[in-house]
Amino acid sequence: MDPADSAYIMHKGKLTFEISPNDKYYLEGKEIIFGTEEPLIAYKTNRDNYFRFQTVYRDDGSSVDRIPLKNLYKVISTYNIGYVVVKNIAKFVEITNNIYIKKEQNLSGKEMASREFARLYVEIIDRLDEVYEKMKVKWVKKVTDNYMNSLVYTKGKAFKKDTAKSSLKLRLDQLSDYIVNLEAGALLCEEGDQENEMFILNRGNLEVYIGGKKVATIGESGTVIGEMALLLGEKRTATIKALTNCNITIIKPENLKEIASGNSDFFLNVAVNMGRRLEHNCSLIRGTEDLLGESETEALPAAPKEMTNYRELTSLINELETYDAKYKLEWLSDLLKYGRSEIAQIRKLSQ
Repeated sequence: MDPADSAYIMHKGKLTFEISPNDKYYLEGKEIIFGTEEPLIAYKTNRDNYFRFQTVYRDDGSSVDRIPLKNLYKVISTYNIGYVVVKNIAKFVEITNNIYIKKEQNLSGKEMASREFARLYVEIIDRLDEVYEKMKVKWVKKVTDNYMNSLVYTKGKAFKKDTAKSSLKLRLDQLSDYIVNLEAGALLCEEGDQENEMFILNRGNLEVYIGGKKVATIGESGTVIGEMALLLGEKRTATIKALTNCNITIIKPENLKEIASGNSDFFLNVAVNMGRRLEHNCSLIRGTEDLLGESETEALPAAPKEMTNYRELTSLINELETYDAKYKLEWLSDLLKYGRSEIAQIRKLSQ
């Protein structure tokens, strides 16, 4: 939570990154640039302040210097430094991905249910907020303001599934040699493949499959796919097919320098995208640690109705039911029907 007022370079030594007291990882070596994520996000989003989402300790004997922010913003566009910065952030994302996966495996059914109750709580409030922005209904604003200020909402934000999205806008007039058209039904990449291309969706809709099951549809222009494969050589974690005719930019390691040189903000945008994913991972890890900590320190009854997140969620549902009875709004009835159905499914996790 310190202000992100500089980046750093470790000339030699060892660093300890702490997400929570029980979640740490280490980095050892020479000339390692770190602490770039938060200031670059702030710079890209025109924010005066952005706070650290990890704590970093240096071991005795480590040599570390500050990098002034004006220098960071200047050199991020140069190929050699920009590439090192985004590759380091990608490595942090990979490490925190693995920390979260292992931590999630320790969740009991009750803890998983508590997590999903918080996620649903956020989803319902965010939908209400969208309704208010369209219709400006006063009672909707009153409800969203009241429930957004709760601890459950803060926790649930970490578990919201669509928090970390990557997008990248490039000058397509300079990239004609790297653009391909995919017909509907064509395969873009396959789960488990050891390929190293990165893709950018320019136009069309893609379907994402994991383990043969459809998990998402991608349709936003500029969406980035496969940064980890390009930067770290990771295997594909999903199969992606063209749902409609698509226009795709393909970036390979051998043409990365040419593309980056023609798009001065390329590494800045990639670093910001990866930084947001890292921030999201840290939130997921801390949120999961909180769930595990609550179970260890509190004698929570097993029944879901006694869970804090469940009680807050049902309080929200009950209040919405009073407005539904009063105004008979179709959109509200549909939202309540969805909420009750999701609650019934989530409760099965704790049984």
